[in-house]
Amino acid sequence: MRMRAAIAVPAASAAVAALLLTAPPGQAAARAPRVAPCVQGELSLRAATVPHRSNVVRVSVTNRSGRTCAIDRVPLVTFGGLDGAALPVSGDGTGRLRLAAGATVHADVRTIVRAADPQARRAASVTVGDWTGRWGRVFAPTRLGTGSKVAVWEPVTTSWQPSATAADRALGLRAQTRTSPKPKPAPTKTTPSPAPATTTPSPTAPASPSPAGSSPTSPVSPAATSPSPSPS
Repeated sequence: MRMRAAIAVPAASAAVAALLLTAPPGQAAARAPRVAPCVQGELSLRAATVPHRSNVVRVSVTNRSGRTCAIDRVPLVTFGGLDGAALPVSGDGTGRLRLAAGATVHADVRTIVRAADPQARRAASVTVGDWTGRWGRVFAPTRLGTGSKVAVWEPVTTSWQPSATAADRALGLRAQTRTSPKPKPAPTKTTPSPAPATTTPSPTAPASPSPAGSSPTSPVSPAATSPSPSPS
């Protein structure tokens, strides 16, 4: 499965830390984060599939502390029993993000393009956190709404966005909706009702009522209604 290795970033973080230690004091201060990072217990994480899209999980994180703290700009999304993590969908996924007290940010994770893909893997859980491992939460498939397992193949994630709508747009959900509108129902053809028939009054006299027990008579031949003369 094509997923970025989770072990690569800690190594990169160690390299950055080494650079900061060896850099001049002014340069190190400029690169240091302005606010302290968020830690476990200060954040509230939620996750659920997007309605009618079981392959897209919408994630949100809220800063419940009374201070501004920093989180990684891209969430670390891993899948239980599988190696690696979801790749960012764009190139702006580096650095830190300031999260004010009480603020919430959102991200969309597409676990697979087609759930019926023969290369799909099945994960027993989804974990959302940050690269340095200061905080995170494990979500079961039943809680997410993906069924008993999560179908995974070449997963991707957006960076944290200010709203769920922005996260959908970053993943391309809104654009896909615009390009594939719901088909409009075909107009129903109305068959014109036939004009009411006009009856032309017959010039002949109306038929006399038939005697009891006799067969009905035709209005076109009133003469047939006259009884035959009795034999003398």
